Amino acid sequence: MKKIGLLVSLLYISVLTTNAQVFNTGQTLKKGVLALGVQPAVHINGGVNGAIVYAHAGYGLTSGIDVSVKAGVGRLNTYYVGGDIEFALAKHMSVAFGGHKSGDYGIDGTFLFDIPIKNKAVIYAGADGDVNFGSKINNTGNEVGDTEILAWIPIGVEVEISKSIHFLVETNIGLTSDAYHIVGGGLMFYF
Repeated sequence: MKKIGLLVSLLYISVLTTNAQVFNTGQTLKKGVLALGVQPAVHINGGVNGAIVYAHAGYGLTSGIDVSVKAGVGRLNTYYVGGDIEFALAKHMSVAFGGHKSGDYGIDGTFLFDIPIKNKAVIYAGADGDVNFGSKINNTGNEVGDTEILAWIPIGVEVEISKSIHFLVETNIGLTSDAYHIVGGGLMFYF
């Protein structure tokens, strides 16, 4: 009963403030498995300030290590391109490190864990952070570094529709002043 209550609470939070930046559970892909996904999302109070569509691809390198790439296109010619490598820390826990470009270049890291709900769904959460390296013109007309540190709490649910098709809904709640909220969900296909 506690698991059902937790699932309902997390689904409610996901609908209100879903952030589809991570789009991943705390598990790595098995060796040789290819994952392809599509995820429409909305950035709130920052980012692209509106709709964006992400495409995801991942591949299991070994037992416990996978790599992934992600690309997104939003309104007003905004874009996102990134990649990471993910390492399993335990059966339902992982950490990932990578880089991205979305206007500025940046590095990112993610810690995720998941809680299985029956055998067809998992709830996942963790911590996600980016450091973006940009520049701006100061009041004397000189270009100076402008580094942003963004942090989120991702919360999501992955539901198995079939063995090769899963539905994900996810939220990243912005924690720092530069971080924005993102609401999104989509399908992931496993081959």
